[in-house]
Amino acid sequence: MSLSRRQFIQASGLALCAGTVPLRAEASGMPTPLPVPPLLESRRGQPLFLTLQRAHWAFMDNRKASVWGVNGMYLGPTVRVYNGDDVKLIYSNRLAEPVSMTISGLQAPGTLMGGAPRMMSPNVDWSPVIPVRQAAATCWYHANTPNRMAPHVYNGLAGLWLVEDEISKNLPLPNHYGVDDFPLIIQDKRLDNFGTPEYDPPSQGGFIGDTLLVNGVQNPFIEVSRGWVRLRLLNASNSRRYSLQLSDGRPINVIASDQGFLPAPVAVQQLSLAPGERREVLIDMSQGAEVTLTAGEAAGIMDRLRGLFEPSSMLVSTQVLTLKPTGLLPLVTDNLPMRLLADQLLDGNVSRSREFRLGDKMAGINGAIWDMNRIDVQTMQGTWERWTIHADTPQAFHIQGVQFLVKRVNGAQPMAEDRGWKDTVWVDGDVELLVYFNQVSSEHFPFLFYSQTLEMADRGSTGQFVVQASA
Repeated sequence: MSLSRRQFIQASGLALCAGTVPLRAEASGMPTPLPVPPLLESRRGQPLFLTLQRAHWAFMDNRKASVWGVNGMYLGPTVRVYNGDDVKLIYSNRLAEPVSMTISGLQAPGTLMGGAPRMMSPNVDWSPVIPVRQAAATCWYHANTPNRMAPHVYNGLAGLWLVEDEISKNLPLPNHYGVDDFPLIIQDKRLDNFGTPEYDPPSQGGFIGDTLLVNGVQNPFIEVSRGWVRLRLLNASNSRRYSLQLSDGRPINVIASDQGFLPAPVAVQQLSLAPGERREVLIDMSQGAEVTLTAGEAAGIMDRLRGLFEPSSMLVSTQVLTLKPTGLLPLVTDNLPMRLLADQLLDGNVSRSREFRLGDKMAGINGAIWDMNRIDVQTMQGTWERWTIHADTPQAFHIQGVQFLVKRVNGAQPMAEDRGWKDTVWVDGDVELLVYFNQVSSEHFPFLFYSQTLEMADRGSTGQFVVQASA
């Protein structure tokens, strides 16, 4: 970037006083208690109400901004359901424009996947009954309004959807919500001087902000006991991928991916989190030392100064969460279990292979823009397919209503933490997936596959597929 003479003088003056006057983006550098979304649980057939509406939220300095959210807050409550339940949801759209909602990671038929066939006009409800028939997993619900998914998720229409089962209830893992088991919804935004989110999508690629938010706040902390702490991580950013690590170098123990537990815990020093991806991790706090989970390198002073004149892609702060141990006795003191799943993950015989090339500068998949009247893939329930995904511009890729195993990443074995069941994957070059189609869909209610760079999905990097019932 070249600066004009006036801009140079302006920047020089700002640099001189940078030590005493914080820049706008540092105004909320004070630690904030982590907001823990309220927990909604399915019990005895009682419906769960999710009302999409305007709300007010302070992203910095107690300056409340107008946002969207669910049930009167920014983002939404955490929904917890149990394998075997039949859950009645009542979505109510109290916003001024049409919205559709989906649950990414849900293993259910196409009729329950939301999207264009389930658009809710203002003041209209949608009341699906969700049969929960899947293993324990951290999923998420969010807007998937055709051509408007990116701004609707950015505005705040997102929340966690937790599935529990007998295995998850009986494993010696932290599972007391808000005590030793915490949801972390990670996003990047751009805030103006009044703390109001700005959204100006680029003509190419996806939106990148300079302010890191976790559950809607900057630099959060949480007080925890001196034992194992479980974090359920969701990257709800429009396009940014994060590389997470702990400030003192202690390991991050990965126990689950998008579709549930890994076969065994995996200890890593760095953990990638792509848009739409979920991971569950355990942090050992038994030694009593404070630690901060971070997301890469923060912007330096010159990067921040440049950000005054043009949008910056660097985060001013990369602090995700500071864990502060207290004298409280831990609820879980067991050693990390050696196994999380009794059986190894099995794959099956591939019925056919397909290739998909994701657009980079120009949106589309295999050169075609999304057409709601066109079915791109037809397949059969209960079959396996090999899908090879190509992307010259790195981006995440999601498939509705399926589970897949990552078999190859640019010809090599996937990282150990990526060897569980997934539905979202980062693509930088070539990724080979083994996809299992367990759920049915139809031409009226097709499943979608799309770039998880949400602006690209809105511009047409989306396809539709039908899974026919097995005989």
